[in-house]
Amino acid sequence: MDYLQGRAARDKSFSYEVVIVDDGSVDGTKRVAFDFTRKYTFDNVRVIPLGKNQGKGEAIRKGMMHSRGELLLMLDADGATKVTDLEKLENQILAVAREENSIRDPASKHSDFRIGDVQVSAFGSRAHLEEKAIATRKWYRNFLMKGFHLVVLLAAGSGIRDTQCGFKMFTRAAARRLFTNIHLKRWCFDVELVFLCKRFNIPMLEISVKWSEIPGSKVSMLSIPNMLWELALMSVGYRTGMWKIHQA
Repeated sequence: MDYLQGRAARDKSFSYEVVIVDDGSVDGTKRVAFDFTRKYTFDNVRVIPLGKNQGKGEAIRKGMMHSRGELLLMLDADGATKVTDLEKLENQILAVAREENSIRDPASKHSDFRIGDVQVSAFGSRAHLEEKAIATRKWYRNFLMKGFHLVVLLAAGSGIRDTQCGFKMFTRAAARRLFTNIHLKRWCFDVELVFLCKRFNIPMLEISVKWSEIPGSKVSMLSIPNMLWELALMSVGYRTGMWKIHQA
């Protein structure tokens, strides 16, 4: 909020909202979230309480579908990624969106346009930190990481090295198209986003961001079988036509 308020003070054309999705938490998250709503007003901070846990993918989907902005950023509440890095994603999306818009409508090349109407996605990435992580992690964790990367490659194809970083930005048009079609409700929805971006020919940008390890991660060794199951489900669902894709 300090960052967003400061930016709005410097740039009168800048507007924002923060959407907090509480995925059935059993700690004090919901109370803290509503305190922020009272402090900063409903126009700036909104809370979506899901009642019971539905999974990170479903929580993100609901947040995206309720968002009102032209650019929609998803970020984890633990603060592992610095919020100021959103400007890196924003600037590169804007550059690509202008190019895409000029291709679509050459007459508008030098005129204003609504960035939210152009479909572009930006994936925050920790891939640049991988070499250091490999040197400090246990061998079996590195083995599992490489194995997961291979499975992701087989399921969604190449293009994004770090699919799981919880810091992604979409133009409004891209978010509506992607999250209308998302099926996976838990950990591997990020991989499905890559798959859908390719299916819809939505440009994908992978942008290095600052990231720090935060204690209390919900991902563990026991998460691996569930993630593999989700990837297998996605592969079967799309290849057999059981999962339909809405083009609109």
